[in-house]
Amino acid sequence: MTLSLRATYRIQFHKDYTLYDAILLVPYLKKLGISHIYASPLLASASGSLHGYDTISWDFIDPERGGEEGLLALVETLRAHDMGLILDIVPNHMTTNPQNAWWQDVLQHGRGSQYAYYFDIDWSVSAEQETHKIILPFLEKLLGDILEDQKIRVSYQEDTRSFAITYEDKIFPLAPESLSYDQKEFFTDRFNPETVEGKSNLRALLQKQHYQLVWWQNAGDLLNWRRFFDVTALIALRMERPDVFARTHAYVFDLYRRGLIDGLRIDHVDGLLRPAQYCQDLVQALDTLTPERPENLRNAPYIFVEKILSSGEHLPENWPVSGTTGYDFLEQASLLLHHSLGEEKLNAVWAQLGPHPYDKVMRVARDEKLNSSFHKMFQDLTQSLTECFPPEQDITPHAVACVLREVLLAFPVYRTYFSETDLNEESRAYLSAACEHAKKTLPVHLIPLLMALKSLLSQASEPGSGGKSFQDMFVHLTAPLVAKSGEDTAFYRYDRLLSRNEVGTDPALFSKGIEAFHQTNLSRLASHPQAMLCTATHDHKRGEDGRARLTVLSEPEANWTEVVALWFEKNKALHTQGSADSPVSKADEFFFYQTLISAWPVDTGELSGLPKRLETYLTKALRERGLKTSWADPDTGYEESCQQFVGQLLKTSFVKDLTAFVDCISPAAALNSLTQVILRFTVPGVPDLYQGREGWDFSLVDPDNRRPVDYSRLRKDLEGDSSLATLASSWRDGRIKQYLLCKLLKLRENYPQLFIKPRYEAVTVKGELADHVVAFQCVSEDMKMLVIATRFGLSLSMDDALRSHAKGWGATHLSLPEGEDSGEWKSILWGNTFKNSSAFGLDYFYGAVPFDVLIASR
Repeated sequence: MTLSLRATYRIQFHKDYTLYDAILLVPYLKKLGISHIYASPLLASASGSLHGYDTISWDFIDPERGGEEGLLALVETLRAHDMGLILDIVPNHMTTNPQNAWWQDVLQHGRGSQYAYYFDIDWSVSAEQETHKIILPFLEKLLGDILEDQKIRVSYQEDTRSFAITYEDKIFPLAPESLSYDQKEFFTDRFNPETVEGKSNLRALLQKQHYQLVWWQNAGDLLNWRRFFDVTALIALRMERPDVFARTHAYVFDLYRRGLIDGLRIDHVDGLLRPAQYCQDLVQALDTLTPERPENLRNAPYIFVEKILSSGEHLPENWPVSGTTGYDFLEQASLLLHHSLGEEKLNAVWAQLGPHPYDKVMRVARDEKLNSSFHKMFQDLTQSLTECFPPEQDITPHAVACVLREVLLAFPVYRTYFSETDLNEESRAYLSAACEHAKKTLPVHLIPLLMALKSLLSQASEPGSGGKSFQDMFVHLTAPLVAKSGEDTAFYRYDRLLSRNEVGTDPALFSKGIEAFHQTNLSRLASHPQAMLCTATHDHKRGEDGRARLTVLSEPEANWTEVVALWFEKNKALHTQGSADSPVSKADEFFFYQTLISAWPVDTGELSGLPKRLETYLTKALRERGLKTSWADPDTGYEESCQQFVGQLLKTSFVKDLTAFVDCISPAAALNSLTQVILRFTVPGVPDLYQGREGWDFSLVDPDNRRPVDYSRLRKDLEGDSSLATLASSWRDGRIKQYLLCKLLKLRENYPQLFIKPRYEAVTVKGELADHVVAFQCVSEDMKMLVIATRFGLSLSMDDALRSHAKGWGATHLSLPEGEDSGEWKSILWGNTFKNSSAFGLDYFYGAVPFDVLIASR
């Protein structure tokens, strides 16, 4: 009997929560109903890393996380409980930390290093270089100033038994040819930066290296190697090279062969040059090893790709993967739960406070990034495209840059993908859409050039052509450009309703109807029935239950625009208590109110830790926004004004107003949260549960969403035997969410046929409250499941026990398919039984918690 994948549980491993710690968690996860732990990266990473995405070696499990011994011990425990392990790997980049031996070897030997072509480095000589040097933008000032400050030194490294250049916590190896025997004898004195001669010798020594140290502010202008997004601590790998693929994955494949892992999660697959080829090679390698695995573990490997799908976008058909990591389900559920009637009023309010619409905000952010973080990538692509035209056509770099910029500003997805000779059909449509948009803004005389560039960008690069093609440069630019200008910039600027600003979502959209929800489920079932489904991750902007609470603000009955107008008036005096030169903007104030609503604890006894959490969060949010302050140019005066404003809010009577408002919308918010749970664990796909989110999640962006989990409390809660009705009365303690998860996970375990390629049927709802009800059936050969979830709780007259007293339930019913008389339905949540009928009435929802999951034999 092989181990089937039912549900994953994401764990963030680090030095303070190791593989050995997780062993103690396995019995709890088994009882909860989880089939696989979904581990954050475990390969060796920089010392002290709390996330593991800064890989230093592909050859062993990180000792701080427990090493291979810890992995063996954890897997032994998992197998004893019939559970498995999915491993997160990072094929698109490694860290530039000195602990990365491959990177240090490249710095020491330059193009002569055996690893020189493992990394995506442009080895050509630019105008700013004397020879083939790697630009290292790690200096806090210009090099001359750093030398004057005596911060660069030559020191002996005990671990490598060699001399190196040191700057703060960074270590740069010396090229062997830059040293002479005499220098080795008198190293300390010869390069002493405190003397004129030593400083001169040090400068001369730096010029002999295979790298060039420069000011970090010049990274976007000078950098000649590709980063992960714009993070200079992470350098891209050339995973499209067969030798790099084989070398990096050898140990991972051995873990799979030995039965220590059952599948992989591929981080940021769009960072790979050839993602289709990568996925195909990966699956082929794993399939080849499957017969060597333990006999009971020879099912096909599970491969999940971290991929942001834009609205209407699908995974390419030639990617042989199980599916995405689930951001698309997060978006699907979010659009379903937002009320369309709230959009117009929220648009009007936000238009008076900040930039609107979202497309304009995104465009401005992209333009900024092209002029800063990605300036050199843009210029290199421009030059490469210009060289495609014969001299007699008089096509200038400036003209190409003008056209290319407009295409990039309008590009609707992360990147394009190629078939054998040109773009695949979907990518061709996206490129065409961007070019059509560019037509509207470009002068007429540049339209022919636009069409020429469109044609060039539609052609696949020729294999073995040498160097980096413009097609490669284009896809390597669009993905980080869209990501950094979107989720890391525009998401913080466009604050119409923050529940729509989440990784994987499109803030330009506000809501979608029930029919769209069903269609998405049908599409996923047809293409990737084992795709992950998530509503919380280690990267989310705010917790799933905080978003569910903000979602209520879209409902007309929330009167949010009226409430916030009163708050603006009440708190206007607080603007004068900060810096007179840096008054808090009303757009930021609007952002702060939503942040407080989303993070406000259900138990006010937990308020003590909130101010410190908010302080860290606000600094990050304001700098990511990049308007009044930024990471590159922080305005501490404005940041202090904002911190004081929020701090004062928490010391005034406004706290009572905020608490009263949160209490008012909380039953409807809790219904949103539980609806998310029900849908995630019943629709086609594999539900993923982020660590600790079986309880309420009102976290903020990392590091707040990676705080330690109180597993002792969660274990104790799971041991309870309260009924769902009782837990609904005390829903604030979070046990109802865990109970619901457990019930649905046990359903998946007991009736797997309902979740492995079932027939999915949307159920029509008729009557007074039809728009509040989302219902569907999953049908197998011998069983069927009926799921009934509700939305828009404010108008369902919810009481504090989550019971609905809306009078319309008696006039609302489901229209089930006729001709399948199965006797009766049994509720797996409440224990009730119902006679099977094609007209399934919802009158029993009156005075009760309005959701249900039922099963029946066929």
